[in-house]
Amino acid sequence: MNSEKEERLYKKRNLYLFNTPLEIGIRALVILNTLESEYLGIDRLVIYDYLILHTGDVVGGPPSVHPATPHRSGELIVKRKAMLEGLNLMYSKGLIKIHFLETGIEYGTSETSNLFLEHFTSVYLQNLKENAKWVVNNLHVYSESDLNQYVKSNIDRWGGEFINEALIREI
Repeated sequence: MNSEKEERLYKKRNLYLFNTPLEIGIRALVILNTLESEYLGIDRLVIYDYLILHTGDVVGGPPSVHPATPHRSGELIVKRKAMLEGLNLMYSKGLIKIHFLETGIEYGTSETSNLFLEHFTSVYLQNLKENAKWVVNNLHVYSESDLNQYVKSNIDRWGGEFINEALIREI
């Protein structure tokens, strides 16, 4: 049995793991690696990142790897900065390439991306890879405007199923 001190240390050490630039950067790398040699802009990466975590929100999608928490669609709003930090971290390690275009900045994999990801053997990362394949296979055909419209038309449903429950409890 862990001592109380070990338990506190474990909790403190893991407190800053979730949605850090490192975690989001690795997820971005998974998404980009799924596309192989294609480059993506930040907006599509943020949407794909949400969707690989919450594929269960999409009709016909595989099970989500993260739980269906209330108001989870808010992740789409607050994740951009952390995604940029994660991409910069992956770039600083030579794991992604950046293209500067007239239309904006796009990100793609480097020669070492796949080799790096092969070292991860957790079930969680394998599920992310499967969900990334599903997202790319089903939603990558959408234009930027169509993808944004799809998100706008569904954002109230994603995490909004808890709104009625909250209203009922207040009565």
